[in-house]
Amino acid sequence: MTDIHLTADAGRARLTTRAGALVPRVIEIGPDSARVALVAGGALLLGGDSVRVSITVGVGCTLELEDIGGTVAYNADGRGSEWFVDATVEENALLLWHGLPFVVADGANVDRRTVIDLRGHGALACLRETIVLGRTGERGGTIGLRTTVQAMTHTEASAQAHTEAIFVEHLTVSGTDPVPGVLGDNRVLDSVLLLGTRAPADAAGRVARDSPCTEVFELEGEGSITRSLHHEAHRSLLSPVWESWRAHARSIHVAPVAPARSANTLSAGTASTSSLSSSQIGTHL
Repeated sequence: MTDIHLTADAGRARLTTRAGALVPRVIEIGPDSARVALVAGGALLLGGDSVRVSITVGVGCTLELEDIGGTVAYNADGRGSEWFVDATVEENALLLWHGLPFVVADGANVDRRTVIDLRGHGALACLRETIVLGRTGERGGTIGLRTTVQAMTHTEASAQAHTEAIFVEHLTVSGTDPVPGVLGDNRVLDSVLLLGTRAPADAAGRVARDSPCTEVFELEGEGSITRSLHHEAHRSLLSPVWESWRAHARSIHVAPVAPARSANTLSAGTASTSSLSSSQIGTHL
């Protein structure tokens, strides 16, 4: 299990990490923010592997994660592997994660699950996820994608907050069994998720909306998702969208002033202590 837990502190944020199959490496840390690189601790992803990542972004903090190198799920003759991410973003906190391509080679069979819990007013997340079926010359294996985003909401009838799913998706794609209306002949499914707020109406978004291979979806709750389908990853139009949505999330993020606390702030190491609302969005373009 890879753990990354960030909370605000006086002078420098308190960051607690634990290495698993992915090893967190601190790039930069500030009073209420941190940039962390995720480095594979060995060959990933092999048949039978289970990668689990737990993330907590504390009240008022900003955590930016950066993949170092993409991930390849190697030929496992159909043997299953797992990639689970569970992220909690607390009140007035922001999670940014630019994921590099996740390649599903021939013979790979991956169960990939992502749960994001926006736990409080002002919680924001912006993530990019790129799934590629097959390496060069391959058709690709099978990957099951399950994504759940939950948010705290208030109703007029009750002043008490409750948790509601604002995006739920179950999608299975396979290079050996393409489905019309899902990926079709495409190998690349590129996505940017902006959660906790709506996407800005800017040039990058207009380009995405006008492309025949790209679509922008507005969730019933506060959030936007854009999807781009291509045969080659470099043809995706989502890099400027990612930059725009990331900047937008930063611009509206408001962090409270951290209380004065001790200066013992950083501990990291291998074992350190230191649903569209209740519905699915397919990939029909």
